[in-house]
Amino acid sequence: MPTMTMTKPATDDHLALFLSFVEVLVDRFALAPDVAQRLKLVVEEATTNVVRHAYAVGVEGDLTLVADVDDSAVVVTLEDEGRPFAPEDAPPPDLASGWNERRVGGLGWHLIRELADDVRYASVDGRNRLTLRIDRAA
Repeated sequence: MPTMTMTKPATDDHLALFLSFVEVLVDRFALAPDVAQRLKLVVEEATTNVVRHAYAVGVEGDLTLVADVDDSAVVVTLEDEGRPFAPEDAPPPDLASGWNERRVGGLGWHLIRELADDVRYASVDGRNRLTLRIDRAA
């Protein structure tokens, strides 16, 4: 299984680099447009969550992206040493209220759960590991 890896500080300044990692995957492995779109959205949501919430204000830390691609799926794993956070702890989004009445939060995780074919989280040796799988088959 081919692998690509990137580690950068988990800051807003590096968010575009994390997203370009996905663009390289899409191009290098000729991912179908629907797979590419789903992958871009879930990785953008997940990396933004790490950048904005994993580390306390004033605490610096890295985010590592690891991608494994084969004929059946694209798997991107995000690893950081920030605060542990399990996706199942994310509150469900309020989809019934008007947009101006909704509380902030939860919609990104809802999107990740809906678009990824598998979402797994583990805390291993003080590191958060979020694994997102997108199937390549229609």
